[in-house]
Amino acid sequence: MEKNYEYEEDLDILYVHNNPSREKPIGNLVFGNILVDVGESGKVLGIEIDCPTLFFNIPTEQLENLRDAKILLKKLTKKITRIVSLTNYVH
Repeated sequence: MEKNYEYEEDLDILYVHNNPSREKPIGNLVFGNILVDVGESGKVLGIEIDCPTLFFNIPTEQLENLRDAKILLKKLTKKITRIVSLTNYVH
């Protein structure tokens, strides 16, 4: 199974993909250290998190060995909450 995320340790950047159809991004939204890629359909195509070790307060080793990473969107009234779910292997 192909991973749907990339973690670059030297830059401490986590990118979570949500674009299996390879839709072209038309823009992005920036929220502090989080960049959200948006497609023509309005779909969130990916999320890039700068310094995820600090943002999630987890060590580099866990980010390098994630079992899964997902983008979950939840609409609350007129606002949308963006949530990133990370799953680690349990040893």
